[in-house]
Amino acid sequence: MRARHLAAAALAAGLLPLLSPTARSAPPDAEKALVDLIVGPADGLSEKAFAKGEYKAVRAAFARYFEARHGDALKVDLGADADPLFAFLAENAEVRETLFTAIDPLDDKPAAAMAVFRDLWRADPAAVKANDELAVAVAVVWDNPAGVYDYRMHQVRTKSTLPETVAKVGAVDNFRYALDRQAKLKGPQQQLPWEFQVHAVNHRTPVDERDWAVTNYLKKRSGIGSIYKEIVYDTVMLQTRSEVCKLNGKPYTLPSIREHGGVCAMQADFAARVAKSVLVPAEYIHGEGNSGGLHAWVMWAEVKAVNKEAVTFTLESFGRYNIDHYYVGSFRDPKTGRETTDRDMERRLTAVGTAPANSRHADLLMRAYPVVSDGKGYTPKQQVAYLNKVLALYPMCEGAWRELARLHDDGKLVDPVEATRLADKLLVTFVKFPDFSWRLLDDLLTPVKDKRSRAATFLKAVGGYENLGRPDLACDARLKLAEYLADGKDFIGAFNGLAFTVKKFPDEGRYVPRMVARMQEVAKELKGGDALMAKFYLELLPKVPTRRGNMVSEYCVRLHEQALAYLKETNHPKEAAQVEQNLARVKGGK
Repeated sequence: MRARHLAAAALAAGLLPLLSPTARSAPPDAEKALVDLIVGPADGLSEKAFAKGEYKAVRAAFARYFEARHGDALKVDLGADADPLFAFLAENAEVRETLFTAIDPLDDKPAAAMAVFRDLWRADPAAVKANDELAVAVAVVWDNPAGVYDYRMHQVRTKSTLPETVAKVGAVDNFRYALDRQAKLKGPQQQLPWEFQVHAVNHRTPVDERDWAVTNYLKKRSGIGSIYKEIVYDTVMLQTRSEVCKLNGKPYTLPSIREHGGVCAMQADFAARVAKSVLVPAEYIHGEGNSGGLHAWVMWAEVKAVNKEAVTFTLESFGRYNIDHYYVGSFRDPKTGRETTDRDMERRLTAVGTAPANSRHADLLMRAYPVVSDGKGYTPKQQVAYLNKVLALYPMCEGAWRELARLHDDGKLVDPVEATRLADKLLVTFVKFPDFSWRLLDDLLTPVKDKRSRAATFLKAVGGYENLGRPDLACDARLKLAEYLADGKDFIGAFNGLAFTVKKFPDEGRYVPRMVARMQEVAKELKGGDALMAKFYLELLPKVPTRRGNMVSEYCVRLHEQALAYLKETNHPKEAAQVEQNLARVKGGK
Protein backbone atom coordinates (compact mmCIF):
# COMPACT_ATOMS: atom_id res chain seq x y z
CA MET A 1 0.00 0.00 0.00
CA ARG A 2 1.39 3.36 -0.92
CA ALA A 3 1.87 5.77 1.96
CA ARG A 4 -0.64 8.36 0.76
CA HIS A 5 -3.30 5.65 0.89
CA LEU A 6 -1.77 4.20 4.04
CA ALA A 7 -1.76 7.61 5.67
CA ALA A 8 -5.42 8.19 4.91
CA ALA A 9 -6.34 4.74 6.15
CA ALA A 10 -4.18 5.12 9.22
CA LEU A 11 -5.67 8.50 9.99
CA ALA A 12 -9.14 7.01 9.76
CA ALA A 13 -7.97 4.16 11.96
CA GLY A 14 -6.42 6.47 14.54
CA LEU A 15 -2.94 5.15 13.78
CA LEU A 16 -1.41 8.39 12.63
CA PRO A 17 -0.85 10.32 15.84
CA LEU A 18 -2.66 13.49 14.83
CA LEU A 19 -5.09 15.60 16.74
CA SER A 20 -8.62 16.14 15.55
CA PRO A 21 -8.75 18.75 12.74
CA THR A 22 -11.00 20.80 14.98
CA ALA A 23 -8.11 21.18 17.40
CA ARG A 24 -7.31 24.46 15.66
CA SER A 25 -10.27 25.91 17.54
CA ALA A 26 -8.57 25.28 20.86
CA PRO A 27 -8.07 28.44 22.93
CA PRO A 28 -4.91 30.22 21.76
CA ASP A 29 -3.39 30.24 25.23
CA ALA A 30 -3.72 26.46 25.59
CA GLU A 31 -2.25 25.82 22.17
CA LYS A 32 0.56 28.32 22.79
CA ALA A 33 1.41 26.64 26.11
CA LEU A 34 1.71 23.27 24.37
CA VAL A 35 3.84 24.69 21.57
CA ASP A 36 6.02 26.68 23.97
CA LEU A 37 6.75 23.52 25.94
CA ILE A 38 8.11 21.83 22.82
CA VAL A 39 9.64 24.78 20.94
CA GLY A 40 12.29 26.95 22.55
CA PRO A 41 12.48 30.77 22.36
CA ALA A 42 14.62 30.71 19.20
CA ASP A 43 12.19 28.34 17.48
CA GLY A 44 14.49 25.41 18.13
CA LEU A 45 13.10 22.24 19.66
CA SER A 46 13.25 22.15 23.44
CA GLU A 47 15.75 19.61 24.71
CA LYS A 48 13.75 19.19 27.90
CA ALA A 49 10.50 18.30 26.15
CA PHE A 50 12.20 15.40 24.35
CA ALA A 51 14.36 14.28 27.24
CA LYS A 52 13.81 10.98 29.00
CA GLY A 53 12.36 11.54 32.43
CA GLU A 54 10.21 14.49 31.31
CA TYR A 55 7.08 12.45 30.57
CA LYS A 56 5.06 13.96 33.40
CA ALA A 57 5.77 17.53 32.29
CA VAL A 58 4.61 16.72 28.74
CA ARG A 59 1.63 14.79 30.08
CA ALA A 60 0.56 17.72 32.25
CA ALA A 61 0.78 20.15 29.31
CA PHE A 62 -1.16 17.85 27.04
CA ALA A 63 -3.83 17.26 29.69
CA ARG A 64 -4.28 21.04 29.98
CA TYR A 65 -4.55 21.24 26.20
CA PHE A 66 -7.17 18.46 26.12
CA GLU A 67 -9.24 20.15 28.82
CA ALA A 68 -9.03 23.51 27.08
CA ARG A 69 -10.09 21.94 23.80
CA HIS A 70 -12.89 19.70 25.10
CA GLY A 71 -13.64 20.74 28.67
CA ASP A 72 -16.58 23.09 28.07
CA ALA A 73 -18.39 20.63 25.80
CA LEU A 74 -17.76 17.78 28.20
CA LYS A 75 -19.14 19.75 31.12
CA VAL A 76 -22.33 20.47 29.23
CA ASP A 77 -22.79 16.75 28.54
CA LEU A 78 -22.06 15.82 32.16
CA GLY A 79 -24.70 18.20 33.51
CA ALA A 80 -24.90 18.46 37.28
CA ASP A 81 -22.00 16.04 37.71
CA ALA A 82 -19.60 18.28 35.79
CA ASP A 83 -18.39 20.59 38.54
CA PRO A 84 -17.88 17.96 41.25
CA LEU A 85 -16.23 15.54 38.80
CA PHE A 86 -13.83 18.17 37.45
CA ALA A 87 -13.11 19.27 41.03
CA PHE A 88 -12.21 15.66 41.85
CA LEU A 89 -9.92 15.55 38.83
CA ALA A 90 -8.31 18.86 39.76
CA GLU A 91 -7.51 17.45 43.20
CA ASN A 92 -6.06 14.23 41.75
CA ALA A 93 -3.58 15.24 39.05
CA GLU A 94 -2.38 11.70 38.38
CA VAL A 95 -5.90 10.49 37.64
CA ARG A 96 -6.77 13.58 35.59
CA GLU A 97 -3.66 13.50 33.43
CA THR A 98 -3.83 9.76 32.83
CA LEU A 99 -7.46 10.05 31.74
CA PHE A 100 -7.10 13.16 29.57
CA THR A 101 -4.07 11.79 27.73
CA ALA A 102 -5.58 8.32 27.26
CA ILE A 103 -8.65 9.72 25.51
CA ASP A 104 -7.74 10.36 21.89
CA PRO A 105 -10.47 12.04 19.81
CA LEU A 106 -9.39 9.97 16.82
CA ASP A 107 -9.84 6.69 18.66
CA ASP A 108 -12.39 7.52 21.34
CA LYS A 109 -15.58 9.43 21.87
CA PRO A 110 -14.56 12.00 24.50
CA ALA A 111 -18.08 12.69 25.77
CA ALA A 112 -18.93 9.00 26.02
CA ALA A 113 -15.61 8.16 27.68
CA MET A 114 -16.15 10.89 30.26
CA ALA A 115 -19.69 9.65 30.87
CA VAL A 116 -18.34 6.17 31.60
CA PHE A 117 -15.65 7.59 33.87
CA ARG A 118 -18.33 9.70 35.61
CA ASP A 119 -20.34 6.54 36.34
CA LEU A 120 -17.30 4.84 37.89
CA TRP A 121 -16.45 7.94 39.92
CA ARG A 122 -20.02 8.38 41.08
CA ALA A 123 -20.14 4.77 42.29
CA ASP A 124 -16.86 4.95 44.23
CA PRO A 125 -14.53 8.00 44.02
CA ALA A 126 -11.96 6.44 46.34
CA ALA A 127 -11.76 3.30 44.19
CA VAL A 128 -11.23 5.38 41.06
CA LYS A 129 -8.43 7.32 42.73
CA ALA A 130 -6.74 4.13 43.93
CA ASN A 131 -7.24 2.28 40.62
CA ASP A 132 -6.92 4.99 38.01
CA GLU A 133 -5.34 2.78 35.31
CA LEU A 134 -8.24 0.33 35.61
CA ALA A 135 -10.82 3.13 35.56
CA VAL A 136 -9.21 4.67 32.46
CA ALA A 137 -9.14 1.26 30.73
CA VAL A 138 -12.86 0.83 31.32
CA ALA A 139 -13.62 4.37 30.13
CA VAL A 140 -11.75 4.10 26.81
CA VAL A 141 -13.26 0.67 26.06
CA TRP A 142 -16.89 1.20 27.01
CA ASP A 143 -17.24 4.60 25.32
CA ASN A 144 -17.79 2.64 22.11
CA PRO A 145 -19.68 -0.69 22.04
CA ALA A 146 -17.60 -1.76 19.02
CA GLY A 147 -14.63 -2.20 21.35
CA VAL A 148 -16.43 -4.68 23.58
CA TYR A 149 -15.87 -8.32 22.64
CA ASP A 150 -19.20 -9.66 21.42
CA TYR A 151 -19.39 -13.43 21.73
CA ARG A 152 -23.06 -13.75 20.80
CA MET A 153 -22.03 -14.92 17.32
CA HIS A 154 -20.96 -18.22 18.86
CA GLN A 155 -24.30 -18.65 20.61
CA VAL A 156 -26.13 -17.98 17.33
CA ARG A 157 -23.92 -20.41 15.45
CA THR A 158 -24.44 -23.21 17.98
CA LYS A 159 -28.20 -22.49 18.30
CA SER A 160 -27.77 -22.37 22.06
CA THR A 161 -29.36 -19.95 24.53
CA LEU A 162 -27.74 -16.82 25.88
CA PRO A 163 -28.41 -15.86 29.53
CA GLU A 164 -30.46 -12.66 29.82
CA THR A 165 -27.83 -11.26 32.19
CA VAL A 166 -25.29 -10.93 29.36
CA ALA A 167 -27.03 -7.86 27.94
CA LYS A 168 -27.02 -6.20 31.37
CA VAL A 169 -23.24 -6.40 31.93
CA GLY A 170 -21.63 -3.01 31.40
CA ALA A 171 -18.74 -0.74 32.26
CA VAL A 172 -19.39 -0.42 35.98
CA ASP A 173 -19.78 -4.19 36.30
CA ASN A 174 -16.31 -4.74 34.83
CA PHE A 175 -14.83 -2.15 37.16
CA ARG A 176 -16.58 -3.41 40.27
CA TYR A 177 -15.82 -7.04 39.49
CA ALA A 178 -12.07 -6.37 39.45
CA LEU A 179 -12.26 -4.30 42.64
CA ASP A 180 -14.52 -6.58 44.67
CA ARG A 181 -12.23 -9.53 44.03
CA GLN A 182 -8.90 -7.81 44.42
CA ALA A 183 -7.86 -9.95 47.36
CA LYS A 184 -8.75 -13.19 45.58
CA LEU A 185 -7.30 -12.11 42.23
CA LYS A 186 -4.10 -10.63 43.63
CA GLY A 187 -1.15 -10.58 41.28
CA PRO A 188 0.82 -8.31 38.96
CA GLN A 189 -2.17 -8.13 36.59
CA GLN A 190 -3.78 -5.55 38.89
CA GLN A 191 -0.88 -3.12 38.42
CA LEU A 192 -0.84 -3.21 34.62
CA PRO A 193 -0.98 0.00 32.56
CA TRP A 194 -4.39 0.72 31.06
CA GLU A 195 -3.08 -0.27 27.61
CA PHE A 196 -2.92 -3.85 28.88
CA GLN A 197 -6.06 -3.77 31.00
CA VAL A 198 -8.31 -2.85 28.06
CA HIS A 199 -7.87 -6.48 27.00
CA ALA A 200 -9.37 -7.73 30.29
CA VAL A 201 -12.34 -5.40 30.79
CA ASN A 202 -13.86 -5.57 27.30
CA HIS A 203 -16.45 -8.33 27.70
CA ARG A 204 -19.98 -9.00 28.94
CA THR A 205 -19.44 -12.33 30.67
CA PRO A 206 -21.92 -12.44 33.60
CA VAL A 207 -20.54 -12.31 37.13
CA ASP A 208 -21.62 -15.85 38.02
CA GLU A 209 -19.67 -17.22 35.05
CA ARG A 210 -16.63 -15.15 35.98
CA ASP A 211 -16.78 -16.44 39.54
CA TRP A 212 -17.00 -19.98 38.16
CA ALA A 213 -13.90 -19.25 36.10
CA VAL A 214 -12.05 -17.95 39.16
CA THR A 215 -13.00 -21.00 41.21
CA ASN A 216 -11.92 -23.44 38.52
CA TYR A 217 -9.01 -21.69 36.84
CA LEU A 218 -7.32 -19.12 39.07
CA LYS A 219 -4.66 -21.67 39.95
CA LYS A 220 -4.06 -22.13 36.21
CA ARG A 221 -3.55 -18.40 35.55
CA SER A 222 0.01 -19.12 34.47
CA GLY A 223 -0.33 -20.47 30.96
CA ILE A 224 -4.08 -19.86 31.06
CA GLY A 225 -4.55 -20.10 27.30
CA SER A 226 -3.78 -23.82 27.34
CA ILE A 227 -7.28 -24.47 28.73
CA TYR A 228 -8.31 -24.13 25.08
CA LYS A 229 -7.64 -27.86 24.78
CA GLU A 230 -10.07 -28.69 27.61
CA ILE A 231 -13.01 -28.06 25.30
CA VAL A 232 -13.71 -31.35 23.56
CA TYR A 233 -13.86 -30.89 19.80
CA ASP A 234 -17.34 -31.30 18.33
CA THR A 235 -16.58 -33.20 15.12
CA VAL A 236 -20.26 -33.49 14.20
CA MET A 237 -20.55 -29.69 14.30
CA LEU A 238 -17.64 -29.48 11.85
CA GLN A 239 -19.03 -32.19 9.56
CA THR A 240 -22.53 -30.67 9.44
CA ARG A 241 -21.25 -27.12 9.07
CA SER A 242 -22.78 -26.11 12.41
CA GLU A 243 -26.24 -27.52 11.63
CA VAL A 244 -25.92 -30.05 14.46
CA CYS A 245 -24.00 -29.07 17.59
CA LYS A 246 -23.65 -30.55 21.06
CA LEU A 247 -24.54 -27.08 22.37
CA ASN A 248 -27.91 -27.02 20.50
CA GLY A 249 -30.54 -25.80 22.94
CA LYS A 250 -28.04 -25.65 25.81
CA PRO A 251 -27.00 -22.49 27.68
CA TYR A 252 -24.10 -20.67 26.08
CA THR A 253 -22.10 -20.24 29.29
CA LEU A 254 -18.56 -21.05 30.32
CA PRO A 255 -19.57 -24.15 32.35
CA SER A 256 -21.82 -25.36 29.53
CA ILE A 257 -19.12 -24.92 26.89
CA ARG A 258 -16.74 -27.00 28.97
CA GLU A 259 -19.40 -29.68 29.49
CA HIS A 260 -20.61 -30.00 25.89
CA GLY A 261 -17.64 -28.90 23.77
CA GLY A 262 -17.45 -27.10 20.42
CA VAL A 263 -15.18 -26.33 17.49
CA CYS A 264 -12.15 -24.02 17.51
CA ALA A 265 -14.32 -20.88 17.86
CA MET A 266 -15.81 -22.14 21.13
CA GLN A 267 -12.41 -23.30 22.35
CA ALA A 268 -10.90 -19.86 21.72
CA ASP A 269 -13.91 -18.02 23.15
CA PHE A 270 -13.84 -20.14 26.32
CA ALA A 271 -10.11 -19.66 26.88
CA ALA A 272 -10.24 -15.91 26.19
CA ARG A 273 -13.17 -15.18 28.51
CA VAL A 274 -11.85 -17.37 31.33
CA ALA A 275 -8.53 -15.51 31.03
CA LYS A 276 -10.29 -12.13 31.17
CA SER A 277 -12.26 -13.32 34.20
CA VAL A 278 -9.01 -13.86 36.13
CA LEU A 279 -7.78 -10.44 34.88
CA VAL A 280 -5.35 -11.78 32.29
CA PRO A 281 -5.31 -9.57 29.16
CA ALA A 282 -6.51 -11.94 26.42
CA GLU A 283 -8.28 -11.94 23.07
CA TYR A 284 -10.22 -14.28 20.81
CA ILE A 285 -8.30 -14.32 17.50
CA HIS A 286 -9.40 -15.56 14.10
CA GLY A 287 -7.39 -16.03 10.94
CA GLU A 288 -6.65 -17.93 7.76
CA GLY A 289 -4.14 -20.76 7.40
CA ASN A 290 -1.76 -21.46 4.54
CA SER A 291 -4.30 -23.78 2.94
CA GLY A 292 -7.05 -21.18 3.09
CA GLY A 293 -8.86 -22.75 6.05
CA LEU A 294 -10.37 -20.50 8.74
CA HIS A 295 -9.52 -20.98 12.38
CA ALA A 296 -9.68 -19.37 15.83
CA TRP A 297 -7.20 -19.34 18.70
CA VAL A 298 -6.50 -17.44 21.91
CA MET A 299 -3.75 -14.96 22.75
CA TRP A 300 -2.89 -13.67 26.19
CA ALA A 301 -0.29 -11.63 28.04
CA GLU A 302 1.71 -13.91 30.30
CA VAL A 303 2.65 -11.31 32.93
CA LYS A 304 5.64 -11.99 35.16
CA ALA A 305 6.15 -8.66 36.93
CA VAL A 306 4.99 -5.04 36.82
CA ASN A 307 6.68 -1.88 38.06
CA LYS A 308 6.86 1.75 36.94
CA GLU A 309 9.87 1.06 34.72
CA ALA A 310 8.61 -1.98 32.83
CA VAL A 311 6.11 -4.77 32.39
CA THR A 312 7.82 -8.14 32.14
CA PHE A 313 5.60 -10.31 29.96
CA THR A 314 5.32 -12.43 26.85
CA LEU A 315 2.38 -12.57 24.49
CA GLU A 316 1.45 -16.22 24.13
CA SER A 317 -0.98 -18.13 21.96
CA PHE A 318 -2.66 -21.52 22.02
CA GLY A 319 -4.51 -23.22 19.19
CA ARG A 320 -2.31 -21.65 16.54
CA TYR A 321 -1.59 -25.01 15.02
CA ASN A 322 1.62 -25.47 13.06
CA ILE A 323 -0.06 -27.56 10.37
CA ASP A 324 -1.69 -24.49 8.83
CA HIS A 325 0.75 -21.74 9.85
CA TYR A 326 -1.61 -19.11 11.22
CA TYR A 327 0.92 -16.30 11.07
CA VAL A 328 -1.45 -13.38 11.57
CA GLY A 329 -4.89 -13.23 13.19
CA SER A 330 -7.48 -10.51 13.64
CA PHE A 331 -9.73 -9.14 16.37
CA ARG A 332 -11.43 -5.88 17.28
CA ASP A 333 -9.22 -3.46 19.15
CA PRO A 334 -10.88 -2.78 22.53
CA LYS A 335 -10.04 0.92 22.43
CA THR A 336 -10.75 1.85 18.83
CA GLY A 337 -13.36 -0.77 18.00
CA ARG A 338 -11.61 -1.32 14.68
CA GLU A 339 -10.19 -4.52 13.24
CA THR A 340 -6.54 -5.03 14.12
CA THR A 341 -4.09 -7.93 14.27
CA ASP A 342 -2.56 -9.99 17.02
CA ARG A 343 0.86 -8.97 15.70
CA ASP A 344 0.00 -5.30 16.19
CA MET A 345 -1.28 -6.11 19.67
CA GLU A 346 2.04 -7.78 20.49
CA ARG A 347 4.08 -4.87 19.12
CA ARG A 348 2.06 -2.17 20.87
CA LEU A 349 2.01 -3.94 24.23
CA THR A 350 5.74 -4.56 23.94
CA ALA A 351 6.29 -0.87 23.20
CA VAL A 352 4.36 0.11 26.33
CA GLY A 353 5.68 -2.70 28.48
CA THR A 354 9.35 -2.12 27.68
CA ALA A 355 9.26 1.48 28.92
CA PRO A 356 5.76 2.74 29.81
CA ALA A 357 6.76 6.36 30.48
CA ASN A 358 8.94 6.74 27.37
CA SER A 359 6.35 5.08 25.14
CA ARG A 360 3.54 7.35 26.35
CA HIS A 361 5.84 10.37 26.23
CA ALA A 362 6.70 9.72 22.57
CA ASP A 363 3.06 9.15 21.65
CA LEU A 364 2.05 12.47 23.21
CA LEU A 365 4.81 14.30 21.34
CA MET A 366 3.44 12.82 18.13
CA ARG A 367 -0.11 13.88 18.99
CA ALA A 368 1.29 17.38 19.46
CA TYR A 369 3.31 17.17 16.24
CA PRO A 370 0.68 18.62 13.86
CA VAL A 371 -0.03 21.48 16.24
CA VAL A 372 3.65 22.41 16.35
CA SER A 373 4.43 21.65 12.70
CA ASP A 374 1.43 23.52 11.31
CA GLY A 375 1.63 26.32 13.83
CA LYS A 376 5.27 27.00 13.09
CA GLY A 377 5.04 26.29 9.38
CA TYR A 378 7.71 23.61 9.56
CA THR A 379 9.69 22.68 6.48
CA PRO A 380 10.28 18.97 5.77
CA LYS A 381 13.76 19.33 7.25
CA GLN A 382 12.29 20.69 10.50
CA GLN A 383 9.65 17.97 10.52
CA VAL A 384 12.36 15.33 10.25
CA ALA A 385 14.30 16.95 13.09
CA TYR A 386 11.18 16.67 15.27
CA LEU A 387 10.60 13.05 14.30
CA ASN A 388 14.22 12.10 14.90
CA LYS A 389 14.04 13.54 18.39
CA VAL A 390 10.93 11.46 19.09
CA LEU A 391 12.71 8.33 17.89
CA ALA A 392 15.75 9.18 20.00
CA LEU A 393 13.41 9.26 22.98
CA TYR A 394 11.70 6.01 22.00
CA PRO A 395 12.80 4.12 18.87
CA MET A 396 9.59 2.05 18.66
CA CYS A 397 7.24 5.03 18.38
CA GLU A 398 4.72 3.92 15.77
CA GLY A 399 3.49 7.39 14.89
CA ALA A 400 6.95 8.78 14.14
CA TRP A 401 7.75 5.92 11.77
CA ARG A 402 4.43 6.25 9.97
CA GLU A 403 4.98 9.98 9.48
CA LEU A 404 8.49 9.42 8.13
CA ALA A 405 7.10 6.91 5.63
CA ARG A 406 4.41 9.39 4.59
CA LEU A 407 6.89 12.22 4.06
CA HIS A 408 9.07 10.01 1.87
CA ASP A 409 6.16 8.67 -0.16
CA ASP A 410 4.70 12.14 -0.66
CA GLY A 411 8.00 13.30 -2.15
CA LYS A 412 8.80 15.75 0.64
CA LEU A 413 11.95 13.84 1.59
CA VAL A 414 14.12 12.91 -1.41
CA ASP A 415 17.55 11.87 -0.13
CA PRO A 416 18.09 8.23 -1.25
CA VAL A 417 21.02 7.68 1.13
CA GLU A 418 19.00 8.84 4.14
CA ALA A 419 16.00 6.82 2.99
CA THR A 420 18.13 3.68 2.81
CA ARG A 421 19.59 4.38 6.24
CA LEU A 422 16.11 4.75 7.72
CA ALA A 423 14.91 1.58 6.01
CA ASP A 424 17.82 -0.36 7.51
CA LYS A 425 17.06 1.16 10.91
CA LEU A 426 13.40 0.20 10.55
CA LEU A 427 14.31 -3.43 9.88
CA VAL A 428 16.60 -3.53 12.93
CA THR A 429 14.25 -1.67 15.30
CA PHE A 430 11.31 -3.91 14.46
CA VAL A 431 13.24 -7.11 13.88
CA LYS A 432 10.81 -8.96 16.16
CA PHE A 433 7.79 -7.26 14.60
CA PRO A 434 8.26 -7.73 10.87
CA ASP A 435 4.64 -7.03 9.95
CA PHE A 436 5.18 -3.38 10.82
CA SER A 437 8.49 -3.00 8.97
CA TRP A 438 6.97 -4.62 5.89
CA ARG A 439 4.11 -2.11 5.83
CA LEU A 440 6.45 0.89 5.74
CA LEU A 441 9.53 -0.38 3.91
CA ASP A 442 8.50 0.37 0.34
CA ASP A 443 7.24 3.85 1.21
CA LEU A 444 10.43 4.77 3.04
CA LEU A 445 12.42 3.73 -0.02
CA THR A 446 10.47 5.95 -2.43
CA PRO A 447 13.45 8.30 -3.06
CA VAL A 448 15.67 5.32 -3.96
CA LYS A 449 15.18 5.26 -7.74
CA ASP A 450 18.02 2.87 -8.51
CA LYS A 451 16.35 -0.55 -8.69
CA ARG A 452 19.45 -2.46 -7.65
CA SER A 453 19.97 -0.28 -4.56
CA ARG A 454 16.35 -0.75 -3.58
CA ALA A 455 16.62 -4.49 -4.25
CA ALA A 456 19.59 -4.72 -1.86
CA THR A 457 17.45 -3.44 1.01
CA PHE A 458 14.63 -5.80 0.11
CA LEU A 459 17.09 -8.68 0.08
CA LYS A 460 17.89 -7.90 3.74
CA ALA A 461 14.17 -7.90 4.50
CA VAL A 462 13.63 -11.25 2.79
CA GLY A 463 16.49 -12.83 4.73
CA GLY A 464 15.22 -11.44 8.00
CA TYR A 465 11.67 -12.64 7.41
CA GLU A 466 12.87 -16.09 6.37
CA ASN A 467 15.01 -16.39 9.51
CA LEU A 468 12.03 -15.43 11.66
CA GLY A 469 9.99 -18.26 10.19
CA ARG A 470 7.55 -15.88 8.53
CA PRO A 471 7.15 -17.25 5.00
CA ASP A 472 4.10 -15.05 4.44
CA LEU A 473 6.20 -11.90 4.71
CA ALA A 474 9.23 -13.50 3.09
CA CYS A 475 7.13 -14.42 0.06
CA ASP A 476 5.60 -10.95 -0.19
CA ALA A 477 9.03 -9.38 0.06
CA ARG A 478 10.53 -11.83 -2.43
CA LEU A 479 7.80 -10.98 -4.96
CA LYS A 480 8.56 -7.28 -4.58
CA LEU A 481 12.29 -7.96 -4.81
CA ALA A 482 11.76 -9.96 -8.00
CA GLU A 483 9.87 -6.99 -9.43
CA TYR A 484 12.82 -4.67 -8.81
CA LEU A 485 15.34 -7.19 -10.16
CA ALA A 486 13.28 -7.75 -13.29
CA ASP A 487 12.97 -3.98 -13.79
CA GLY A 488 16.76 -3.88 -13.63
CA LYS A 489 16.95 -6.67 -16.24
CA ASP A 490 18.39 -9.13 -13.72
CA PHE A 491 15.99 -11.89 -14.74
CA ILE A 492 18.15 -14.78 -13.61
CA GLY A 493 18.48 -13.17 -10.17
CA ALA A 494 14.71 -12.74 -9.98
CA PHE A 495 14.08 -16.35 -11.09
CA ASN A 496 16.62 -17.92 -8.73
CA GLY A 497 15.47 -15.80 -5.78
CA LEU A 498 11.86 -16.82 -6.25
CA ALA A 499 12.92 -20.44 -6.63
CA PHE A 500 14.94 -20.29 -3.40
CA THR A 501 12.04 -18.98 -1.33
CA VAL A 502 9.50 -21.36 -2.87
CA LYS A 503 11.73 -24.34 -2.11
CA LYS A 504 12.24 -23.07 1.43
CA PHE A 505 8.48 -22.89 2.04
CA PRO A 506 6.86 -25.45 -0.29
CA ASP A 507 3.84 -25.89 1.99
CA GLU A 508 2.87 -22.17 1.89
CA GLY A 509 -0.27 -22.56 -0.20
CA ARG A 510 -1.28 -18.91 -0.01
CA TYR A 511 1.87 -17.72 -1.79
CA VAL A 512 3.59 -20.49 -3.73
CA PRO A 513 1.09 -20.50 -6.64
CA ARG A 514 1.54 -16.74 -7.09
CA MET A 515 5.31 -16.97 -6.83
CA VAL A 516 5.49 -19.84 -9.30
CA ALA A 517 3.25 -17.90 -11.70
CA ARG A 518 5.71 -15.00 -11.43
CA MET A 519 8.58 -17.38 -12.13
CA GLN A 520 6.81 -18.47 -15.31
CA GLU A 521 6.64 -14.84 -16.44
CA VAL A 522 10.33 -14.23 -15.65
CA ALA A 523 11.27 -17.47 -17.42
CA LYS A 524 9.99 -15.99 -20.69
CA GLU A 525 12.85 -13.48 -20.50
CA LEU A 526 15.51 -16.17 -20.12
CA LYS A 527 17.08 -18.28 -22.81
CA GLY A 528 15.90 -21.83 -22.13
CA GLY A 529 13.64 -20.45 -19.40
CA ASP A 530 10.82 -22.91 -20.08
CA ALA A 531 13.22 -25.82 -19.57
CA LEU A 532 14.39 -24.30 -16.30
CA MET A 533 10.77 -23.91 -15.23
CA ALA A 534 9.92 -27.50 -16.16
CA LYS A 535 12.89 -28.78 -14.16
CA PHE A 536 11.87 -26.61 -11.21
CA TYR A 537 8.34 -28.00 -11.18
CA LEU A 538 9.63 -31.57 -11.05
CA GLU A 539 11.86 -30.64 -8.09
CA LEU A 540 9.14 -28.72 -6.26
CA LEU A 541 6.05 -30.91 -6.49
CA PRO A 542 7.42 -33.85 -4.44
CA LYS A 543 8.13 -31.40 -1.60
CA VAL A 544 4.51 -30.20 -1.38
CA PRO A 545 2.48 -31.99 1.33
CA THR A 546 -0.17 -34.15 -0.33
CA ARG A 547 -2.54 -34.17 2.62
CA ARG A 548 -3.99 -31.72 5.11
CA GLY A 549 -4.77 -33.81 8.14
CA ASN A 550 -6.92 -36.70 6.94
CA MET A 551 -7.91 -35.01 3.68
CA VAL A 552 -6.32 -34.53 0.29
CA SER A 553 -4.61 -31.14 0.12
CA GLU A 554 -6.54 -28.88 -2.25
CA TYR A 555 -3.46 -26.70 -2.51
CA CYS A 556 -1.34 -29.65 -3.65
CA VAL A 557 -3.93 -30.53 -6.29
CA ARG A 558 -4.10 -26.93 -7.56
CA LEU A 559 -0.32 -26.64 -7.81
CA HIS A 560 -0.10 -29.89 -9.79
CA GLU A 561 -2.80 -28.60 -12.11
CA GLN A 562 -0.94 -25.31 -12.51
CA ALA A 563 2.25 -27.20 -13.39
CA LEU A 564 0.44 -29.48 -15.81
CA ALA A 565 -1.11 -26.56 -17.68
CA TYR A 566 2.27 -24.85 -18.00
CA LEU A 567 4.09 -27.96 -19.18
CA LYS A 568 1.49 -28.67 -21.83
CA GLU A 569 1.52 -25.05 -22.99
CA THR A 570 5.33 -25.01 -23.31
CA ASN A 571 5.45 -28.40 -25.05
CA HIS A 572 7.08 -30.58 -22.40
CA PRO A 573 5.08 -33.82 -22.88
CA LYS A 574 7.42 -36.08 -20.90
CA GLU A 575 7.33 -33.87 -17.82
CA ALA A 576 3.58 -33.29 -18.25
CA ALA A 577 2.95 -37.02 -18.22
CA GLN A 578 4.97 -37.42 -15.05
CA VAL A 579 3.02 -34.62 -13.31
CA GLU A 580 -0.27 -36.09 -14.53
CA GLN A 581 0.59 -39.44 -12.94
CA ASN A 582 1.55 -37.74 -9.70
CA LEU A 583 -1.69 -35.75 -9.72
CA ALA A 584 -3.72 -38.96 -10.04
CA ARG A 585 -1.89 -40.40 -7.02
CA VAL A 586 -2.50 -37.23 -4.98
CA LYS A 587 -6.21 -37.22 -5.78
CA GLY A 588 -6.33 -40.89 -4.88
CA GLY A 589 -5.01 -40.13 -1.43
CA LYS A 590 -1.58 -41.65 -1.97
